[in-house]
Amino acid sequence: MTDTPHSSPRPGLLAPLSIPDYRRLLASNALWWQAMWMEMIVIGWLVLELTDSPWQVALVLFYGSVPRLIWGVLSGAVVDRVGRRRIILTCQTVNLLGSGTIALLLWMDQLAFWHLCAATFVVGTAWAFDWPARRSYMPDLVGKTRTVDAMLLENFAQIFSRILGPFSGGVLIDALGPKGCYTVLVGISVVALLILTRLSPAARPNNARPVRHALRDIAEGFRYVRRHEAIFGTFLMTVTMNNLSFPYMTLLPVFARDVLGQGATGLGILGTAYGVGALIGLIIINFVRRRISSGVIFGFGSAIQPIALLAFAYSTVFELSIGLLICAGIGQAAFSVMQSSIVLVNASDEMRSRAMGSIVIGIGAGPPGKLQIGALAEAFGAPIALGAQSSMCIVAVFAIALLMPGLRQAREPDPVIATADD
Repeated sequence: MTDTPHSSPRPGLLAPLSIPDYRRLLASNALWWQAMWMEMIVIGWLVLELTDSPWQVALVLFYGSVPRLIWGVLSGAVVDRVGRRRIILTCQTVNLLGSGTIALLLWMDQLAFWHLCAATFVVGTAWAFDWPARRSYMPDLVGKTRTVDAMLLENFAQIFSRILGPFSGGVLIDALGPKGCYTVLVGISVVALLILTRLSPAARPNNARPVRHALRDIAEGFRYVRRHEAIFGTFLMTVTMNNLSFPYMTLLPVFARDVLGQGATGLGILGTAYGVGALIGLIIINFVRRRISSGVIFGFGSAIQPIALLAFAYSTVFELSIGLLICAGIGQAAFSVMQSSIVLVNASDEMRSRAMGSIVIGIGAGPPGKLQIGALAEAFGAPIALGAQSSMCIVAVFAIALLMPGLRQAREPDPVIATADD
């Protein structure tokens, strides 16, 4: 049977699963997220043990995220030129080589701090192209009317990975040490790559087109985003959340060890709590998304997370901190699902990759946020650092939501039985 995009007549949330290539992409994405969340826990704990410095933890995570700021401006145009499937395969290979290099250095007892910085920069560069390619590939496989369904399923996979990843990372650090953890990461990356090689070339859209001029394509993408308030508002909210809210992950090892008195397993539980909240958030979103606009869900989620993190910053009780991270995860689910969905649904097919490239640029606001929260934590302590950034984020989120009515009014397409013309 040929893997024909949009061929399933099955209605509802599970409709995309009847498309074989979507199932393959979803399975690979789940492993991709699993490896990322595991590595974030492992590398943060490893650096903290090596250096005993919150600033150094922030610095290595900065090197992993700064490529999004550097390459985000080019990523959409490059994906258009090279082709989404080819980009995904290439970047997954880079992920495998990055994890394999760190694992080898650990087993040889030759690992230095600069090796971690270099490896995270290379893998972060791959991410800057990989993420928009994976996301913009979904409507090609399932059609625009099922894009939100596909994104919800993708986020369910991501959240399960986020629950399992931090917990397994923390447990494996205690059980096997960093060497064992990175060996497991190599195995996960191998399986993800093998699944991607089974993506049917026949199902790949003809999007590997020549561009008239790279700079002209980039400028055209910026103008397009600026003209569409729903997409531009999503971009501004992405900048805000990545600069002021999401850098909390940088300090999670510090909160676990120095504020809450926990070890690596406790750190894994904190990371898992956030994932549990995100899973709860996805269930809620699936029930309300037909009655509440995507933009309103997006705005509420963007506000809930920093409010919960502001309370978490000053909690000294482990169980209360777990509950607050669950609340933050609920907000993150609404943000994550609707961030991509609003852009993918509202952008034209021709501009989809470049519109997603603008979101990568917004995500690129994270590196300065990691540096500033690390510097604040070094100078004033982790609670004050996280409290200050969360407070600023709350103000900015409400300002964007109030000033961007087009964002609040953004909705997903009416549910219809999809055809080959979607």
